[in-house]
Amino acid sequence: EVLLRVPGAILHLIDKEYSVELGCGDFSLIALRQGGNAVAVLARVADEAQWPLTKDGAAVKVDDSHYFFSLRALEKAKSGSDSSDDEGKKGGGASDDPLNYGLTFASKGQEGVFRELDAILEKYSAFSIQKVSRKARKAEALDATVAKETSPAELQSGGKKKEIMEDKCRAYWTTLAPNVEDYSGKTAKLIAAGSGQLIKGILWCGDVTVDRLNWGNEVMKKRMTPAEKAQINKKTLKRLERAKKMTRMTEKVATGVLSGVVRVSGFVTSSVANSSVGKKFFGGKLGQM
Repeated sequence: EVLLRVPGAILHLIDKEYSVELGCGDFSLIALRQGGNAVAVLARVADEAQWPLTKDGAAVKVDDSHYFFSLRALEKAKSGSDSSDDEGKKGGGASDDPLNYGLTFASKGQEGVFRELDAILEKYSAFSIQKVSRKARKAEALDATVAKETSPAELQSGGKKKEIMEDKCRAYWTTLAPNVEDYSGKTAKLIAAGSGQLIKGILWCGDVTVDRLNWGNEVMKKRMTPAEKAQINKKTLKRLERAKKMTRMTEKVATGVLSGVVRVSGFVTSSVANSSVGKKFFGGKLGQM
């Protein structure tokens, strides 16, 4: 069941050096139901990126055009793992290095839909509303005017306006990356300790350093050449691969639930994933739940 569809979205993997675009198109929230109950809720941008909404994953609204999501990306378990990367060797469980997704909307003409989006995120995730400091919002890299003044149709049509918005999105999330990572780290620790109700009390540092603002301006003005893209640092490349795994994993959940292979009575969370059955599932093998 499609709970909500919002056109005109651009998704980035947030990174301090250079945030990378993961997808562009409609943003959808999809509920997988069994017996009238939602057993999982997935977020999707076009057909390019997908992730689960869970109560141990943070969803944060910065303004009507910008949201970010923090995911404790699951590592493959030693048992049943066919992974040859470093994460697979660490064993099962959630990574201490969360994946942070930045979602930007071409929000012109869509002002009313975000109240509905907020209500769904509050129901199915650890949702909070934060703001960047007023002083920082005046900086070019964090100016949300382009997103607010661009409609989904203009983004879809391509051309110069789409290119400008893509550059602004990349600069925005690259500039905010240290703030997002700090907040996400604090949130993950509280949720892991069973203190999810305290999430709204976590201090969000809305101030951005001059160095970050300057770097954001540089990112905005310069597009990466193919040669530069090939030189993205190893940590960023590893996060990109984990983002791809997240999309594949949620597709397995969806396929498994809809085919009756996977049955769950709640949301797919780290506690489920750390169970013996969960480890087999997230290790790449569908199991009965």
